[in-house]
Amino acid sequence: MLEIKDLEIRYKEDKVFENANLEVDKGEIVVITGQSGCGKSSLLKTINGIISETAEVQITGDIRFNGKNILEKSISARSKFISTVFQNPKTQFYCVNTTDELAFALENRNIPREKILETIQEYTTKLHTSHLLDKNIFTLSGGEKQLVAITGAACMNNDIYLFDEPSASLDHAAIQRLKNILLELKSMGKIVIIAEHRLYYLADIMSKLVILHQKKMNVFPVDKFTLCQLNAIAKQYGLRVFEEITKKHLQSLPYHTIKLCEGMDYQKAVDQLLCERFMVCYNRRPIVDISISFPCGINFIIGRNGIGKTTFIRKLSGLSKGKGTSLFGDRKLSKNYEFVSMVMQDVNYQLFTESVWQELSIVSSDDVAKEKILRELNLYDKRELHPQILSGGEKQRLLIGMVKASDKPIIILDEPTSGLCKSKMMKMIDYLHEMEAQQKVVLVITHDYEFIHQCGGSVFEFVR
Repeated sequence: MLEIKDLEIRYKEDKVFENANLEVDKGEIVVITGQSGCGKSSLLKTINGIISETAEVQITGDIRFNGKNILEKSISARSKFISTVFQNPKTQFYCVNTTDELAFALENRNIPREKILETIQEYTTKLHTSHLLDKNIFTLSGGEKQLVAITGAACMNNDIYLFDEPSASLDHAAIQRLKNILLELKSMGKIVIIAEHRLYYLADIMSKLVILHQKKMNVFPVDKFTLCQLNAIAKQYGLRVFEEITKKHLQSLPYHTIKLCEGMDYQKAVDQLLCERFMVCYNRRPIVDISISFPCGINFIIGRNGIGKTTFIRKLSGLSKGKGTSLFGDRKLSKNYEFVSMVMQDVNYQLFTESVWQELSIVSSDDVAKEKILRELNLYDKRELHPQILSGGEKQRLLIGMVKASDKPIIILDEPTSGLCKSKMMKMIDYLHEMEAQQKVVLVITHDYEFIHQCGGSVFEFVR
């Protein structure tokens, strides 16, 4: 059993939460949720020991596993029974090859080579991730990287598994595989704790729902709750929905199925973005070979992990080489950076300065406008902090604020709702509609159908 007793976490003078109490038995799945920045990741990092190594933090209370206080143990000692999948999986990779990555931690435990190969075969088969073996990690999509990280954690066969926003970059099929993974861990008697905003796939498998709200931990034993009861809790605390939103819910929107390698051509209007004869190859194989145009307004790009969505927008933004021409109206995008403002899937690539305020100053010199944006994003009180110490959701919001402050006509957002709670998602939708009113072309890559359903716009599904 894992027991959290009277836990309190403080960053300097800022109290994250207090008097937190929780018990998790073997074979239980516990879901931790709440508003962005409420302390979900901090709780996981306190359990696995990272937080005390990386921040000026004060921790009081106890965390016990099988009766022993683990707060006294080092990260190394805890890693023998705790596995973690981080919000950004790239932060835990050590190898270039995926098979080497799965073997890395097992090698550090001095496990014989034959046993390592047997373990990798066992877990990739159980988790249906065999197709990701022997791949270059840098060529994988964000969702595929997430599956590699999850498989690597499972291979450790530890007692406790911690997941931080594990569905953030996954398509719906991959989320179902993730759900099966969680059920497999549950059947093996593992303790599974998941920090998550996207809740629908967990509704029928979680044992307890933990909501961090106003610095308090609220625990609900929901294994026998009805969907109606879960929805009542979601409404009370402003959580994401517990019902699954599927493609059928999006059929009322303008919906286009786009075959990425068939050179489809949309008739171009004056106010549209035209991507003409786009071609991007990998190992001489076309990943993208298409002509397509997008109208002004909100355009969602969906499709399975690894289909080529990010490859397409990287070509459009000038970050990847390839053939083809981009035009906005009657203007050719010879210098993409003059027309395109982009928020990448991994926001850490786009943070360069020493403070949140300086970061926003890169795109705007209007102090009044910057203050307004930061207040809207609940980041004004963190304006002097280094951007890299913000939570994942806070970094995402900062970059969205930079896009909002930009005057560029083409906006590209890659998985903008990863790490965002419902209220921040709704604020994001408000921003998208503001950009739409300004006659900007907004391209949003997402697997978040709830987000699309709430927002509205045109949907482009990339297929092969």
